This record gives sequence, structure tokens and C-alpha cells, in this order.
Amino acid sequence: MFSLPTFDIGTVTGIVGAITGPAGCVIGWINYRRSQQTKTLDLRLELRKQVAGVRVDIEALPALLERARLSRSAVRSAMGRGQQSGDNLIWKAELESDLRAAQALACELPDSKEAYQVSGPRKLENNLVEVHVLAAKAAQLRNKYEAALASDDKDRDHIRANVRRGIGL
Repeated sequence: MFSLPTFDIGTVTGIVGAITGPAGCVIGWINYRRSQQTKTLDLRLELRKQVAGVRVDIEALPALLERARLSRSAVRSAMGRGQQSGDNLIWKAELESDLRAAQALACELPDSKEAYQVSGPRKLENNLVEVHVLAAKAAQLRNKYEAALASDDKDRDHIRANVRRGIGL
């Protein structure tokens, strides 16, 4: 006659474990690889966005500095201070230095067409840090000259108020 094999519970769980253990290991490895690819894709995308944003900021700096130069010159003239006054000469020298710094930042920018396809996560992270440093330097220059323009606007308000009251500067 035909008899069914009898298994105890330990044998059954051992067989199930022998099958699911390696399968779980393979699935875990596949998911780990996918997460690494996703991380690399996220870093690549973030880097490209940062580069684009910094490029816009740095390319706008020369126009901002020129606007600040013209504004300061107009305010100084309206206040009766000559273009050759000591504080104006110092300000112009500082502006020229900052203009050179802005041009140097533009030279440090990564290529906008770079896709970063072959870069690994570590290289992408390093590139992100470098772009962040460029962004901080550009923001520092932008804030400095936006503050200078705001100061010039306050000076213009004082000049207008004095003119309305008929008071000389």
C-alpha cells in the first residue's frame, strides 16, 4: 500500500527557511542596488538644479554691480561729493575687486551641459558642496550690493526731503 511521508514541524520549518533565506537575501540585495541608483539619480537631479540656480545668480552679478556703481555715482553727485573723494575712490576700488571676484565665480561654474551620468554618489556629493560654496559667495556679493542700493535709496530720500524743505545738503 501507499503511505504518505510524515514530517514533523521542525522539518517543515527547516525546508521553508532553506527556501526563503536565500530568496530574501537576493531580494534585499536587489532593493539595495535600486536604492543606490535612486540616491544617485536624486543627487544628480539636485546638482543640476543647484548649478542652474547658481548660474543665474552669478550671471546677474555684473549687472547688479553696474547698477550699484551708477546709483552710488548719482547719489554722490547729488550730495555734492566729488567722484574723486576718498570714500568714493575706496568704494570704486572695492567694486572693481568684487567685479573680478564675480568673473572668477563665473569661471568656476560647472558646464551647464554636464549630465553627471558617470559620476558616483561620492563625486556627486562633492560637486554639490562645491556648488553650494559658489552659491554662498555669489549670495554674499549680491547681498552686499543690494544693501548698497538700499543705502543709496535712503540717501535719495534724504536729498528729496531736504530739497522739499529748501535745505542744502
